[in-house]
Amino acid sequence: MPTVTDRSPKSKITVTLSPNVVRQLDALLDLPGNRSRSLLVEEALRRWLQEHAQKQIERQVEDYYRSLSKAERKENEAWSKTSARSAKHIWDK
Repeated sequence: MPTVTDRSPKSKITVTLSPNVVRQLDALLDLPGNRSRSLLVEEALRRWLQEHAQKQIERQVEDYYRSLSKAERKENEAWSKTSARSAKHIWDK
């Protein structure tokens, strides 16, 4: 699915890679659908950036839950049980 950045002009950059990485990258070009080194590198970086963002969100969620007081944790547990029962009731219909 194209994004706004996919339609904007691309920037040309230079990177230095080890010969082993270049060989592995070039080997991927033999697979169907892989048209260029640039596209392979861009896709790899896009996936890494998405994974990095996801991990950051997970850390923030964990930090939030660790910051809760004992009373807040107990209330959160009660809400979790209530919503789990409600979901089960809906799914079992």
